[in-house]
Amino acid sequence: MAFDADHLVERRQMRRKLSTWRLVAILALIALVVGFGLMAVFEGTDQAHGKDHIAQVTFDGVILGETRKLKLLEELGKSDKVKGVVVAINSPGGATSGGEAIYEALVKLGEKKPIVASMDGLAASAGYMIALPSERIFARRSTITGSIGVIFQYTDVTDLMKTVGVEMRSIKSAPLKAEPNPFSPYTPEAEAMIANMINDSYQWFVDLVEKHRPFDRARALELADGRVVTGGQAVELQLVDELGGPEAAKDWLIKEHKLASDLELVDWKPAPLRNSLPFGLASQVVANWLPEPFIALFETRNQVGKLDGLVSVWQAQKTK
Repeated sequence: MAFDADHLVERRQMRRKLSTWRLVAILALIALVVGFGLMAVFEGTDQAHGKDHIAQVTFDGVILGETRKLKLLEELGKSDKVKGVVVAINSPGGATSGGEAIYEALVKLGEKKPIVASMDGLAASAGYMIALPSERIFARRSTITGSIGVIFQYTDVTDLMKTVGVEMRSIKSAPLKAEPNPFSPYTPEAEAMIANMINDSYQWFVDLVEKHRPFDRARALELADGRVVTGGQAVELQLVDELGGPEAAKDWLIKEHKLASDLELVDWKPAPLRNSLPFGLASQVVANWLPEPFIALFETRNQVGKLDGLVSVWQAQKTK
């Protein structure tokens, strides 16, 4: 009996020790998760550079007016360390509303900081639009730019439906509701409605060109025929001010605004995409273990639907 009692006491002690170690392990795991979570939250968001500099913000790829980029422009305007901004552009354009959002954000930023634009390989349509608020526009000689205009595209599959033997029926409150519709025949009224909408946005785009470039509206309309030109041609047409890259843009800022000659050009990037994922800290902890290219796939996938509607984008058409 004594042996059984001693054995029972030892087992209880072992259980207590095991429970203690389990508790320690759980607390350590929680601390580890919280630590990685905080890393995920704050990684890439600390833009508090320790010395005065010129910031470079890059718009690369399709323009959609993403919240992260707009927030970054707000942060640039609030930083006392930023003495000027170089807007680097390599984009074919994108959604007209996205270009408008970024244009307006850059106009506000320009009220606080001097801005210059630097065009790389491509800065067309909405890509050109977001360069307009800059004090001076630089481009490479071989940059593709221009393409001032707006486009709306839709598919007409009515002939295909007749061939297959499928009919789409709809009951609408008015004839122009949900037009244009790929499943209904063409109507002059719907075409006129879309044309008026496109012309309204186009005239607004031309207004921006007239406002920011050194020529009158007649000249702006002449150049806003959808043409693309090289950077060298754009200088001759006064769509661009000077040939050069980001460093030339930085040097111009320093000279024009009498800034310190030793200011460095520092990249400013928006918070990582993982920081804006849903489900808060939990999803950020998981995303922190995933490579950024994998997470970027979700952003690329979401871009497709956002290009519906009025678009200011240039892309060379393939020949048959």
